[in-house]
Amino acid sequence: MNLKKLILFTGLLAVLGSTQAATDNIVAYTVTEGEDIQTIAGQYDLSVTDILVSNGKESEDVTVGEVIYIPPKHATGFFNPDTGVYTVAKGDDLLEISRRFGTTVEAIEALNGLPNSDIQTGANLQIPD
Repeated sequence: MNLKKLILFTGLLAVLGSTQAATDNIVAYTVTEGEDIQTIAGQYDLSVTDILVSNGKESEDVTVGEVIYIPPKHATGFFNPDTGVYTVAKGDDLLEISRRFGTTVEAIEALNGLPNSDIQTGANLQIPD
């Protein structure tokens, strides 16, 4: 699991445009005094789980000055880390899902037997390790 977290983190860093990017891109967010992960999730209209998964965190604990990554709006479906299955949310696309998990569109397509990058809301996708 540590390798997957490292790959996820590396992938997130690779696609960062800036710390002030719109929510269609990954945002590097610095935690300030009095904030918790629930407050931050609310600011971006995301679930706490979206943020935890995108940061490879198992705990909601954050500290002042810590940088956390806010996932793009097009990759906010539910991910079950125990099974490695991602449930596609409305508006998701394979490119942003692959970026969120530090993999490629091609790897997701191959693992799931997809003929192309078309995906449906509610579909379950196995995410490569």
